[in-house]
Amino acid sequence: MAEERLKALVARLGAIPDVHVAAWSGAAGSAGEAWLEDDGRGVWPVRILRTPEQGGEDPQATLVQPASQDDLAKFAEVQRHAEELRRRAQQEAEELGLRMRFIAAELDMKRRLLRLPFAAPERVDFRELLRKLSGPLQMRVELRQVGPRDEARILGGIGPCGQEVCCRRFLRQLRPIPLEMAFDQQLFFSPGRITGVCGRLVCCLSYEHQQYLEALAGVPKVGQRIAHGDKVGKVIGLSVFRRTLTVHWADGSRGDVPWDALEKKGDG
Repeated sequence: MAEERLKALVARLGAIPDVHVAAWSGAAGSAGEAWLEDDGRGVWPVRILRTPEQGGEDPQATLVQPASQDDLAKFAEVQRHAEELRRRAQQEAEELGLRMRFIAAELDMKRRLLRLPFAAPERVDFRELLRKLSGPLQMRVELRQVGPRDEARILGGIGPCGQEVCCRRFLRQLRPIPLEMAFDQQLFFSPGRITGVCGRLVCCLSYEHQQYLEALAGVPKVGQRIAHGDKVGKVIGLSVFRRTLTVHWADGSRGDVPWDALEKKGDG
């Protein structure tokens, strides 16, 4: 059985954010250092975020050597070339009548692989464009259509909280954010507060969702009938932080009742 190699969590430098696990090929470095990794298709500079990285996740690349200042300067020059190629690809697409907008470009250190993510209002058949780019450039070209959330991740921006969007800063995967998360946290009344720069629900709705579910376990839901003392009413609101329910009583009045003082009467 092959010995498992020491791993690290790394963030790839460049225009396209990518946080993943990589394996050390020899002596391990330290968090904060810049290294070069080889993923089998190209060589890329990365920043070490955490090492050693625990867990059973398979590494996506191998860390081969520390990145020198010359390496980082070379990569900056390579990325300037990548931007020129992005503009060329955009021009070629327009000449072919393709409705696609290239939002970034990434070229590996050895200039063997060019990645071009693009946004488009519908699916695009880019096979002819790919042939026109790959042949003259003599390199592998990857075209990938991305949605609004990935576009925001690549371009970056400031979220409603005033900080750089989470997807750009640290999120490894963009998981679905269902509307139920907003309802469970009583945030559905303010669409502007829960909509990100991508036009979708903000990813941070998932951060405390489990805590809300745990806090609300066993608590009557909005619309449920409850009894308190000699009064019966219907729940019309709740406060997780105050641990109270707002109840519309049968006599027409309203009031707040602590969760712990309630006796369920049943659904209604």
